[in-house]
Amino acid sequence: MIKKTKKLVKNTVLGSAVCVALTMGVSAQQAVNSIEVLVNDEPISSFDIDQRLRLVIALSGGVNTQEEFLKVREQVLRTMIDERLQLQEAATVDLVIAAEQLDDFFARRAQGVGQTADQFASALTSIGSSKRSMQKQMEAEVAWSQLVEGRLGSFVSVSDEEVEARIQKIRDNRGKFEYRLNEIVFDVNTPEQEASIKSNAEQIVERLRAGAKFDEIAKQLSSSPSAAVGGDLGWITVDSMNDDYAGIVEGLDVGKISDPVRTAGGFAILGLGDRRRVLVADPLDTEVDIRQLHLSTEKVADTALATQFETTVQNLHTGTVDCTSIDTIATSAGADGRVEIGALRLRALQGEIRTKVEALDAGGATDMMKMDDGWRVLVVCDKRAPQVQEPDFDQIMNQIEQQRLAMMGRRYLRDLRRDAIIDYR
Repeated sequence: MIKKTKKLVKNTVLGSAVCVALTMGVSAQQAVNSIEVLVNDEPISSFDIDQRLRLVIALSGGVNTQEEFLKVREQVLRTMIDERLQLQEAATVDLVIAAEQLDDFFARRAQGVGQTADQFASALTSIGSSKRSMQKQMEAEVAWSQLVEGRLGSFVSVSDEEVEARIQKIRDNRGKFEYRLNEIVFDVNTPEQEASIKSNAEQIVERLRAGAKFDEIAKQLSSSPSAAVGGDLGWITVDSMNDDYAGIVEGLDVGKISDPVRTAGGFAILGLGDRRRVLVADPLDTEVDIRQLHLSTEKVADTALATQFETTVQNLHTGTVDCTSIDTIATSAGADGRVEIGALRLRALQGEIRTKVEALDAGGATDMMKMDDGWRVLVVCDKRAPQVQEPDFDQIMNQIEQQRLAMMGRRYLRDLRRDAIIDYR
């Protein structure tokens, strides 16, 4: 039995967490460092596969059976083969991603989970993966993006009339719903892959519904260009989606995950992040500038520190807080972590936190909230009413260009797969 275990890394901002589970089964399966597949005579070793597999299983919340383990491994291998093809193609034009650039990407990824680069590298090592494994994936992602842009970008042509037509369509949809949609895409390259990929997609849906992070799985396994941004397709209306998606989205509740959707190229999993009306001011787009007073779980365990914090912050919610004094209050309370959260929209907050912040005016503070990562008080330093954003010509043109470039990139990779010599050992 392969089972879930403990949390490894946590993003403490507003208490959201990325849970990473270790799996016993990967250790049992790891073989000596043998060549497992040759991609145009270039090897992918069992060691490389297992390092990536450990990361994917950890981010997806663990696996429960040997059958699930093997399905994930199969998908990981497909992804790594695609990455190898992308890097090989980049090498034909001497496109090299500098080590400094990869270090910068890695540091930003670490920051996204509330850690330094060194802490994140240690976290990866502790689950049997590595910084090298993640950076190899980043290298393929960046190189492919630059290659597609360089080779195909000049062939993307969008006329002013097309942009104006898209803008008019947006205006015609005023008051109708638009959706913040996310996708995980699995390509089916041969009829023989159909059943296996569908089964794997169904398994991943179960994990997502159990709480696995959509964006992390998309980054690791999705074959769509949107994988680079965690599968995020941005705000789109039904008539801007492909027909396969349009029929699903309208019946999907916010925060829910679709069953696997059969598309022309394979299968897709859709996640509906949010929904709003086109060109209508939405209260959830109210922008708030937030600061926080936070006492970590470790410090909460110290009775004296917990008492100091609680005594200092317990009455803040009864009056108005001068935000220029937050640093002083944080010092008096013995708070730790960063005070500045910054400007964000209410829709970026979830559950109880959104409800409490939504009710506050500038200068207002929440009562003390006891959360998984410690105790926290949020202070609203500024609050700005939502504004209707009229469609911008340049943004719409760029959106259409990127959609077309992404489609051309997928065709490009499909051609590379078709012509490749892939030898499974």
